[in-house]
Amino acid sequence: MIKKILAAGLVVFLAAACNKDKFTSEPQVQVTSIQPAVVTTGNVIKLLANYTDQEGDIDSIYIVYKWYNASGSTRADTLQRFPISRLGLPGALRKADIQLEFEYNTYNQPGLVTLPGVLRDTTASLGLVLIDKTRKRSNYSESARIRLRRP
Repeated sequence: MIKKILAAGLVVFLAAACNKDKFTSEPQVQVTSIQPAVVTTGNVIKLLANYTDQEGDIDSIYIVYKWYNASGSTRADTLQRFPISRLGLPGALRKADIQLEFEYNTYNQPGLVTLPGVLRDTTASLGLVLIDKTRKRSNYSESARIRLRRP
């Protein structure tokens, strides 16, 4: 009988420990995909990600635009910061999927963030950082690299 109680207690402890890793006070974000792999003027780039946050108090999102030159060095810019409500998510979510869309080098679709054109074919990636209402920042999560074609 005591072995069963100890085993049950161990299962509860392990379940709680696993759950603690999932939801932390600092937001956690993970970029899961970006498409298309090769982008030309007018294309819409779709970035998929998901996040968790213990308190469900995500306030805003930073989008980081990073591009790579032939020697492999990078340059990073904050493309934009905007309120999480712009994603169309209801408030107080502890866990959610995120889909962001960007228009490449055109302004044809109102409401989409425009990713600027490049002077020559370039490899780039997009990253995310989430900020909650108490100003705690998430980890930085970056997409796979995509190829931006010169306009």
